Amino acid sequence: MDIKVRQGYIIEGYILEAMVGSGGFSTVYRARSIDPLPKYSTVIAVKVLHQRRLNRWQIRRFIKEMKMSILLQHPNVVRVYAVRKQDRNYFGLMEFMDADLLKVIRTKPDIFNRQNIIEIIKKAGYGLEYIHKNGIIHNDVGPANILVSYDLNKIKITDFGLAEKKGFLKKGNGAGGGTEGYIAPERLNGMPADIKSDVYSFGKTIQKIYSELGFEIPEGVRYVVETAIKPRKEERFFDMSELLYFLERGRKDVC
Repeated sequence: MDIKVRQGYIIEGYILEAMVGSGGFSTVYRARSIDPLPKYSTVIAVKVLHQRRLNRWQIRRFIKEMKMSILLQHPNVVRVYAVRKQDRNYFGLMEFMDADLLKVIRTKPDIFNRQNIIEIIKKAGYGLEYIHKNGIIHNDVGPANILVSYDLNKIKITDFGLAEKKGFLKKGNGAGGGTEGYIAPERLNGMPADIKSDVYSFGKTIQKIYSELGFEIPEGVRYVVETAIKPRKEERFFDMSELLYFLERGRKDVC
C-alpha cells in the first residue's frame, strides 16, 4: 500500500508541518525535528518528487540534482543535507528559507530600498559565481530561484534541477528547460549552455527585480544589465566575476 506524503508525515526524524511551495515536479514542505537534538537544523525544508513523476528519468534527474547540491557549500547557495527514498517516495532534505525573492518583492515590497537591492543582487551573484567555479551551469537563474529570509540577511541560489556539469554538456541541449524570459538566445536556438548563458539570465533577473519594485535602474547598474543581456554572448561579461566587479562600481550611483 502506498503511503501518501502530507502534513504529519515523518522522514528521518522530521515531521512535515506545512506545504510551502509546489511546482511541476516536486512539492516543498517545512519540517520540524521531533528530536531535541536535530540531525541537521531544528527547521528544514523537505522537497518531495511528485508521485506522478516517479519514472526512471525523473527519479534519476531528482537524485542528480540533490547529489550535485550536497557538494555545494557557500553562504549564498541553499544547503542540501541529504537525498532519501522512503515509502516509494524520493526526498531532498534542505536548508529552510522564508520565501523566494519574487514572492517577497510582491508581498512585502516595503522592506526593499535602493541600497539593499544592490546587496541582494551582489549576494546572489556571489552564489552563482561559486557555482560556476565548481564547474556547474545553473540553467534556470531567475528571481524565483533566489531564496531570502524576511530580514534580507540571507540570500541564496537554489534549484539545480536543470543544472549541468560543464564537461558533460551535449551539443543541441540548449533549450532543455528554463524560465521564459530568462533563457539566453543561444539556448533558444538549440545551442549548448555555458557560463555566459547564466550571465544573461542573471542580467534579466536584475532587470526584473527593478521592474517589479518600480525602481529606476541606476546608471552603473544599467550598464551591467545591458552588457549581461547582449544577444551575442561574445559581447557579454566574460564571467560572473567580471559582472560583479562592474556591479560594485555601479554602487556609486546608488550610495
